[in-house]
Amino acid sequence: MILNNPLIRRYRYSLMRPRQLWIYITIYIAVIALIVFINYTAYQYQEWFGNQIRFFKGLYYQFLILQVIVLCILGMLNSSSAIKDEVTGKSYDFFRMLPISAGKKAAGILVGKNLVVLLLGGVNFLLLIILGMLGRMNGVLLGRYFLAVISVAVLTNSVALLSSINPAKARKRNNIVLFIVLGFIFAPFVISSIGIAIRRINIFENVTEKFYTIELPVLILISLVALYFSCWAIKGILRRFTREDEPLFTRMGAYIFMVGFELVLFGLFYEYLKDGAQKTNYLYWLISLLTVLLIPIWSLRSFDRYLEHSGLIQSKSAGNKNLVSAFLRYSNLLPVLVLFAIWTAGTIVTALMTGQGLLYNLYYIVILFSFYLFLMLLLELYVVYKPVSDKIGLLLSFITIVYLFLPLILSVILDNKEVYLYSLLGFCARILSNKSAPGFLAQTGILLINIALCTIPIILVWKRYKHILAARQKM
Repeated sequence: MILNNPLIRRYRYSLMRPRQLWIYITIYIAVIALIVFINYTAYQYQEWFGNQIRFFKGLYYQFLILQVIVLCILGMLNSSSAIKDEVTGKSYDFFRMLPISAGKKAAGILVGKNLVVLLLGGVNFLLLIILGMLGRMNGVLLGRYFLAVISVAVLTNSVALLSSINPAKARKRNNIVLFIVLGFIFAPFVISSIGIAIRRINIFENVTEKFYTIELPVLILISLVALYFSCWAIKGILRRFTREDEPLFTRMGAYIFMVGFELVLFGLFYEYLKDGAQKTNYLYWLISLLTVLLIPIWSLRSFDRYLEHSGLIQSKSAGNKNLVSAFLRYSNLLPVLVLFAIWTAGTIVTALMTGQGLLYNLYYIVILFSFYLFLMLLLELYVVYKPVSDKIGLLLSFITIVYLFLPLILSVILDNKEVYLYSLLGFCARILSNKSAPGFLAQTGILLINIALCTIPIILVWKRYKHILAARQKM
């Protein structure tokens, strides 16, 4: 039984004590009373709703927003603070040595830290059912709302916990008490305003969306997408708890995640791409490109792993074999190329679907690759030079900011509309806009400059690879 989980029992003793629990209950009752009072006053004196059915229906949407705040926002804050509390309380080593599986640890935090949230959410669900019945709302629609809220809550809480599992960078505990108090003070007024607006536009009630060729209610589609990425987040949590010194993604995991993300995104864009919308095609490109930029950060192998693996390379290699080329296959640069190849395959498919010229789009892809390669080389420089200087990350961050934003600033200063194309942000904005495409000479200039910029990082990274192999031989 899940309540037998030692972490849940521990959090239950600390969170569910009567002298502490009544505070949460009092605040929750006060928020509900204020929402009802505000709406009843508007109904009685301003005639905002017209009749009782609309009044209860308006209340339903407001309580639905309250449910999102309770389960998603407050739950997310609780889930993200669990590991931080263990580290700052100097009990993280005890947490690591608990003789329970990683799955039970994850469930213990996600459920145990949110016991009060789940209690209030359960009460709120009952109120939503009552208000839905009084508002004569469709039972199927109520179920879709519940499924969407629960799915998004699972996603936000699991992602919050995953992002907080970084004991090597313990931070001071944030005092969020004032934030929560102020939030509950203003919450009834904000919730009432948003709820009434949602009620008037009947959002989501009859909205459907196609995933590939399957037409689904938008609430169901949101739920399925949220649950899909929740599975990845929970898998990441389990990996963090079992292999905390390893990157979040294995290489194969990174490739599978990228392919899965492309398939989900392609399914969402499929109907619009069939219509041949050029802007939609490039929007698809840029959303998936952002994922390609982020995944290498989550799958980054460290310098220590390089040093360890170099010994294995040397023991398996003959004396005349090029060790650096073997080392390259283990480095972070190989998955960078594979991930971009997956992205390229998706972009070619969408370009063909929208009927655009393939050669024309291939040149865009090559230019985007030159931007991407330079940024990934900076990331690899961080890995191989971190033992040399702890401040290398600061320098490389500065170079990245200059690389992304200096052309935009110079474009304004020089009043030249072509200079901003030398920034990845400016180039992406240009191809996404409805303006004319950059000229061939301008695109070639961007490509040549990026190739020149990539030369120095390549040389430095190559030298560090040789240094790692040489240092390993001396051990």
